Amino acid sequence: MSEIIPFPKLKNQLIQNINTAIQKEQFDEAYQVFELYEQHFAMDEDLSLKKCEVLKACGHYLELREEASILLNQGHDYYDKIVIYFVESLYYLEQYQTVVEIINQIKDENIEHSTRMVLLPIQDMAKDKLNQRQLKASEILRAFKETQFEEQINLLIDLIDNHLGVFNLTLAQIIENETLHPNVQSLILEYLRLSEWSAEVKFEKLNEFLTVNPIELDGIERTNLNKNIIPKVIDQLEIDSPSSIELAKSLLNQHAIVMYPIDFSELEDETLIACYLKLLSERFIIDASYNSVNQADWDKFIDFIEKL
Repeated sequence: MSEIIPFPKLKNQLIQNINTAIQKEQFDEAYQVFELYEQHFAMDEDLSLKKCEVLKACGHYLELREEASILLNQGHDYYDKIVIYFVESLYYLEQYQTVVEIINQIKDENIEHSTRMVLLPIQDMAKDKLNQRQLKASEILRAFKETQFEEQINLLIDLIDNHLGVFNLTLAQIIENETLHPNVQSLILEYLRLSEWSAEVKFEKLNEFLTVNPIELDGIERTNLNKNIIPKVIDQLEIDSPSSIELAKSLLNQHAIVMYPIDFSELEDETLIACYLKLLSERFIIDASYNSVNQADWDKFIDFIEKL
């Protein structure tokens, strides 16, 4: 198809094929014609709107979200219609909290009454979905200690994505009073940080007793390990062993999550980098020499690593 020469009549023929397919509700065929059309010609606003219709009909909600977002940023003349497609895509992608927030913003804009009346029921449905999730979450939290690790992780990820602040006190009590996997503790802290929980939280992690104020934490992605250690370790591996980078990243990121918010306070950054390079060279059989670590520092490093 990509080898077709765009003769003058091709553009009109493709547009006709798109319109015919849409009229016959042959949306998969219309989608394929759109792909061919965009290989040769620029989309106008009318066609862009029709493509959104086709993407929705085909259930390509992720692509619909991206397409509608681009059109909105471009200042599309059919703003009211495009914004409906955008919100619908978010709803079908189960981004219910985002749906509620966006419609709250849009309600204050100068939009047509008919558009508002389409959006409000979507917002009500999104709120209902959030309420259902909150009810399910509250049931799991009541028996959090007995819940399987995977379900705990999935619940916390969902809470971070959709229910910030709703369960602050509950999760603060859980992390202080329950024996939890370090990864679970990390996600609870991230939840409390993002929801701006400002009360002190006291808990034990990796045989250390910690007292933190979640709102003052930098977040998992901004720890010293993530900002200053991991990038330099990966930079060196790109020279010595590019094939081991993905495995190394997986291990290092796992360490960063498990440790949060603990740092290797006993070792200087350069020493820690050298220790990690030595560890990775041994685990992944990397043919490089990383022996610039004295035995005392290496022992401290290994003692800590074995806790993870």
